[in-house]
Amino acid sequence: MRFGNAALTALLATLVVLPAAAQDADPRVAAMVSSVSPDRLQAIVERLAAFGTRHTLSSQTDSSRGIGAAAQWIHDEFRAASLRLQVSFDDYEIPAQGTRIDRDVRVRNVVAVLPGRTSRRIYVSGHYDTVARRVPPGATGTGGFDWAAGDLPAPGANDDGSGTALTLEAARALATAGIQFDATLVFVAFAGEEQGLVGAHLHAQQAVAQQMVIDAVFNNDIIGNSHGGNGIIDAGTVRVFSEGPEDSPSRQLARYVQRTAARYVPSHRVRLIARHDRFGRGGDHTAFNQRGFAGVRFSEANEHYGRQHEVQDTPDGVDAAYLARNTKVNVAGVASLALAPPAPLVVSQRGAPLLDRNPSGYDARLRWQASAGATAYRIFWRRAWTPDWQFERHVGQVTEVVLPDVSIDDYVFGVAAIGPGGHESLVAAYVNPPRTPGDIRRR
Repeated sequence: MRFGNAALTALLATLVVLPAAAQDADPRVAAMVSSVSPDRLQAIVERLAAFGTRHTLSSQTDSSRGIGAAAQWIHDEFRAASLRLQVSFDDYEIPAQGTRIDRDVRVRNVVAVLPGRTSRRIYVSGHYDTVARRVPPGATGTGGFDWAAGDLPAPGANDDGSGTALTLEAARALATAGIQFDATLVFVAFAGEEQGLVGAHLHAQQAVAQQMVIDAVFNNDIIGNSHGGNGIIDAGTVRVFSEGPEDSPSRQLARYVQRTAARYVPSHRVRLIARHDRFGRGGDHTAFNQRGFAGVRFSEANEHYGRQHEVQDTPDGVDAAYLARNTKVNVAGVASLALAPPAPLVVSQRGAPLLDRNPSGYDARLRWQASAGATAYRIFWRRAWTPDWQFERHVGQVTEVVLPDVSIDDYVFGVAAIGPGGHESLVAAYVNPPRTPGDIRRR
């Protein structure tokens, strides 16, 4: 497909990406988003906190207190949510390793799988383990960490009972919708996060070994508090952190989240943060990013550090209505992406981007490999100093487009696949390959 010069010049001068909210919404996705319940989320947070502690080294055999009882309860809640969910424990035996894990221990992730038409996976996650500083007898303040003291009170209502509640509620909303998604959805309550992302690293390592295709990881950690420790109240926005560089798969996922949230939860603004996590910190998505998977972290707009890793992290610090809006943002993004075909491949079998200056030597020719199930494609482009897409064009069921007299040096390009229901994949960007000194050609 080739656009004429006059038409293209006018397009570049006037075309901007329409707000996602102005595009058609799928009533099935809207119904899933609407089904999210603040009351259910609040009840889950309260039940998780009632285990007293969910420390990785707490009891795994006590039926009412500790991480073992919490894991079994989460497992049973997944099962009760829908018979369509395939629920299991994802167990690892971990040897003692330093101050955070000073004895052999079992790390138990809880996993619920909603099979799709394909094996490609989309994850929603939170971590259910907790930790809190010890409080010396008679002291009014908090002491330091005793990582090996697994039975100390650590309610972890917001960190990360909120993310675990979100994962459970998202699983219920998506699994009970009666929809056969194209992608397989995987809901995980990770363990061992506070000891160094242990459960997530082991699961991601296993995913690589089994050659799983993971399109996206929606990780939710500290996601339910609207009252910041600085006194600022923000119940209208949520932060989404994503790993660079700017056209990485994680950044494309973050842009996708923002786009779908504007369509289905327009009153709740997604703030994109261009770093992999809070400054100097990390979360379970990091384990997937480090292995080449697209992952983002959702965190509340304005944190209260006095309610993190403290005995004060109690359910009264969780705003259920705010947590519900953040859950809706997750559900909208996951459902839309799971209904879409996979993103097109924009590289050759040798990994070279299918972008060149043909046919004139001054054009932008975009080529891609067809995506299974796609009925059309949409191309995106932006000036190379701009962080988000500025222009877009529906191009139909083709696998090649030429933009005459558009410099591939001055613009960044991408393409998304569109399914029969109008749902779009992530954008696959044409990334300039890294250069070594021997690759540089002098002209």
